[in-house]
Amino acid sequence: MLTTLWQIVRRLFWALFSLALIWLAVANRHGVTVSVAPLDIPEFNVPLYLIFFVGILVGLILAAGVTGWLRLRAFTKRRKVERRADRLTEQVSELSEQRHRDHAEIAHKAASD
Repeated sequence: MLTTLWQIVRRLFWALFSLALIWLAVANRHGVTVSVAPLDIPEFNVPLYLIFFVGILVGLILAAGVTGWLRLRAFTKRRKVERRADRLTEQVSELSEQRHRDHAEIAHKAASD
């Protein structure tokens, strides 16, 4: 029940957000001049909503890139820790077996004497 309510709230949020973006695009469809002052790039006119949408798209791409990079870093760190834990587990097993063999040899020598 709670997850269904949460899904409804999320969908409602995204629907309202989309409507707000559409309203923004319709309200700002006039052209604006874009220029990069210190560089020798010619000026050009674009609709204002295009600047908003390109900004949102660039932000989403940057966020996805940073999130992917952080997840990859965490994954590689986790794999490294897992491999080390496996090696240490093997070493503990080998030492435990060696200890049992040593005790068995001592017991065998004591029994044969």
